[in-house]
Amino acid sequence: MATMKDVAQQAGVSVATVSRVINNTAYVEPGTRERVEKAMRHFNYHRNSAALALAKRCGNMLGLLTGNLADPFFSLLARGVEKMARQKEAKLMVCSGGHRAELEKSALEFLINQGCESIVAHISSMDEADILRYAAHTPGLVIINRYFPAIANRCIWLDNVGACHTATNYLIQNGHRKIAYVTADIPIDDRKFRLEGYYAAMTHAGITVPSDWVISVPFNEEGGERAAEKLLNSNINFTAAVTFNDVMAAGMMKFLHQRKINLPTQLSIVGFDDVVTARYLYPPLTTMHNPIEQMAQRAASLALQLVAKKKPLRPQMNMFSAELVIRDSVSLIK
Repeated sequence: MATMKDVAQQAGVSVATVSRVINNTAYVEPGTRERVEKAMRHFNYHRNSAALALAKRCGNMLGLLTGNLADPFFSLLARGVEKMARQKEAKLMVCSGGHRAELEKSALEFLINQGCESIVAHISSMDEADILRYAAHTPGLVIINRYFPAIANRCIWLDNVGACHTATNYLIQNGHRKIAYVTADIPIDDRKFRLEGYYAAMTHAGITVPSDWVISVPFNEEGGERAAEKLLNSNINFTAAVTFNDVMAAGMMKFLHQRKINLPTQLSIVGFDDVVTARYLYPPLTTMHNPIEQMAQRAASLALQLVAKKKPLRPQMNMFSAELVIRDSVSLIK
């Protein structure tokens, strides 16, 4: 009796690809699919119905594709998904994509091949066409922190434009005019939309933003330190900065303290995310509270419901809003 391995060898593909064709769990190029199906006909190969039934009985599996788990933001995301998995008694499998398209793709395929029909995916670097192909063949795939109109009902996202507009406008309301924006150095949607919010707030206040007011660095602590150094060496006399995330703000604050810069008197800072450490920085960080844990719970619940299909899903608003959390890192300029 022919095996899946025999089919794979005949078609010149991997066993995993044969599995994807048989179970229709992920996108396979039409030419490749045709070769696999031809090899199956050659061997008169059929999937093992007993094994399939066993897999279905064990199949309450929820997959999570996330970014760097060392980042507090992604820890909160994972905690939200895990909470829903426990509540729904689902097994949870976690992979990291590391903000690299090839790793995100291989991690997504791994989750699918491990039997995860419900998947919450934080995908920052894969292009839209690839994501939509996976979505077409994985009905339980839900995208978090990114929006695609074609699958809007399976996306959970944040109003990044409005959030960064609020953060920047808070500084403007406190008398600041020379406001730097410290952003990520990779071309992700969050970067684009938060920059849009910053520019919109500055323009509305009648402030022209020269190109050197926007500082692009890695979105980690070291990037924050580098941004602070660039800011001090710019000779622009900034009075405030908005950062892409709280981790970058922490790096900036460390560097500025070492240079004897008084915060917030000499420089005010507004962060983004409101991770746990934000309230323990000195001074405690004013920031935008990103409800990522609640977003993750919504995404996990939706992914599981899409696969269960026990009843029609009620329409729900999948765009979340961030809220300004005022602490002590912003001073008033009179």
